[in-house]
Amino acid sequence: MFAPAVAVVVVAVAVLVGALFFVTSSADTSARNHEEAVVANGMNVRMSDIAVIAWSQVDAPDAASHLGARADLDWVHTHIGAPLAHHGFEVIVALNESDGPIYMWSHGERAALGRYSGFGLSAAGLVALVRQIEGGRFGAAADEFAAPIQASAVAVIDGLTYVLTVSVLAPARPLATAQGPIVITAEEIDEDFLYVLNDRFLLDDLRLHTSADSTADDGLARVALPDAQGTAVAHLEWSPKRPGAELLRSALPPVGALIAALSILGWTIYSRGKHAARLLIAGKAHATHLAYHDALTGLPNRLLLADRLGRAVEDLRRRNTPFAVHCIDLDRFKAVNDTFGHQAGDEVIQLAAKRISDACRQLDTIARLGGDEFAVVQIGATLDGAARLAERLVAALAEPMDLSFGRVFTGGSVGVTLLNETAVEPQECLRQGDLALYQAKETGRGAYCFFAPEMDAAIRFRKELEADLREAIALDQFYLAYQPQVDGRGKIIGVEALLRWTHPLRHSLSPTVFIPVAEEVGLIDAIGFFTLRRAFEDSRRWPGLKVAINISPVQLRSKDFAQTLSALVAETAVDPTGFELEITERVLLGEDPQTHETLRHIHELGFRLALDDFGTGYSSLSYLHRYPIDKIKIDRSFVTNLGVDKEADAIVAAMVKLARALNLTVIAEGVETDDQRLRLVLAGCSDVQGFLFGRPSSVETIDELVFAEGATKRVATL
Repeated sequence: MFAPAVAVVVVAVAVLVGALFFVTSSADTSARNHEEAVVANGMNVRMSDIAVIAWSQVDAPDAASHLGARADLDWVHTHIGAPLAHHGFEVIVALNESDGPIYMWSHGERAALGRYSGFGLSAAGLVALVRQIEGGRFGAAADEFAAPIQASAVAVIDGLTYVLTVSVLAPARPLATAQGPIVITAEEIDEDFLYVLNDRFLLDDLRLHTSADSTADDGLARVALPDAQGTAVAHLEWSPKRPGAELLRSALPPVGALIAALSILGWTIYSRGKHAARLLIAGKAHATHLAYHDALTGLPNRLLLADRLGRAVEDLRRRNTPFAVHCIDLDRFKAVNDTFGHQAGDEVIQLAAKRISDACRQLDTIARLGGDEFAVVQIGATLDGAARLAERLVAALAEPMDLSFGRVFTGGSVGVTLLNETAVEPQECLRQGDLALYQAKETGRGAYCFFAPEMDAAIRFRKELEADLREAIALDQFYLAYQPQVDGRGKIIGVEALLRWTHPLRHSLSPTVFIPVAEEVGLIDAIGFFTLRRAFEDSRRWPGLKVAINISPVQLRSKDFAQTLSALVAETAVDPTGFELEITERVLLGEDPQTHETLRHIHELGFRLALDDFGTGYSSLSYLHRYPIDKIKIDRSFVTNLGVDKEADAIVAAMVKLARALNLTVIAEGVETDDQRLRLVLAGCSDVQGFLFGRPSSVETIDELVFAEGATKRVATL
């Protein structure tokens, strides 16, 4: 009576077990097929890389002439044989235009040409193939004629398996029927070769099977290695991953329990188990991808980049294969992000990632480091190759970006370091690229720069200067010098306060050297308010004289600058109307509301505002209307060219007329000759400043000039 039920249970269990074994077997077969496809593709890429390396050594402008009828074997050995041997090729053969051997290198030494006969039989198919390709190009354009002609295949010679590469060099005088000489290279598929593939595809026991017959069903994964005729002469074999077997082992306890259960319950559990297995595999693959890739662009992230850099360094050490690292930073990205929002910033990042990828080869690794920073690892790079890639990257990023919110212009800067020495670590590669990127941005952005050892010295100097600046603030090492400003009669009408620092070791340092560092590291507020305080205190010595003080753009953008300045005025008990605060046009760029409010507050306190270095920046008339500017200061670059360049006289005259039309006062700096002073007077500018009337001097010297002869002495007579 129970027989039918038992039969049903047995059949159901048998069906369930059979289905489970079928699924796991299919998974193993699928995994093996996938691994075979990946390794086959990787072998093709490896052979392409070998061909690129071979071509980089034989593609010399005069190589064909040295391999011609009058072959220069010493030149061939020095410029082709020895470099190719250095790159790991065991056999190198050079053939003349008639396919006759003229040079041979075999396993560490130059070999007699008689040894080519056996080698030539294996290479004959490839030689015929490239000659056929070459024949199809006769009469082509010069640039097409010069394109590489290469063919690669696997061959077994004297029991050893090689990757053969045949390269045709363009003849020195390309004629309609001219044949070029040929260079044949052979790289053995040895332990080192297999080690690279093992490491790249995470295999454990990859090995070479030299028999052409490899059809045994022993569970191994295989990739056939064909010769020039497409016949398999060897195989790569390895033990494939078996996810199905692992799944079966994990499912055995549930299957044992299901045998005692009802058939319908067993079938349900089996179905759910199969579905769960698919989700587990897919989830693991997804998690692995997320761990090594950037979510926004899909590019490798820092973690995967570090791995690729490590492999590149290892390949440099093992095979002397150079590589380059390109560090990329988008220009003006912050402005786009702040103006249009983070969604716009994400669009810019995604489009920039695509353009960078399009400019690179598939062999290169492109990674997003975070924010608007990217990096490229260029394998097999030369100096020219790295420079060309950097040029492509800069050009691609300079193109306008048409996005959902409109068109923007960003651009990018690139720092490049070329690694061809084995004593290097992955992090050092990125550090050098970052230093070169910093230099590229310093030179004006939208450019690329190669790393140079001097950049390390510059960074060390900046760090030492930062420490010295902090000590100088603590020890009160700064002081002020004052340069007279005079009117048309040579009488002092004011002075400009100039910050000075005598470094204990480097002696006198120009503010143009240490002020940018102070701005960058956050010390400019302390230095700036020291200058203001000292100038306020010294001004009490010279009643009636205007005192001009330079204000840093970084200091001016501080939210509490106006309030702190007001407190300092009250503390020192000075009249703000006796001071001119000099700012540069850089302060006015960007229409910053905070800057506009700060300038308005300062002007309301009574300070006069002077626009320094007028004419060297954008010099927009709108600045003079929108901001409370009282005075413009003509830059010394225009004064120096007075009487030398006719345009300089016209420009200065136009500046003076503009100032008068806007009811602004005007002064010129850098006056060193009487001719310059007279030309300025003729242009309408009588107030001047420069070495003609006095160099920056101590307060005591200014005292003597101001009070000599009842404060009416003409300093022009000094």
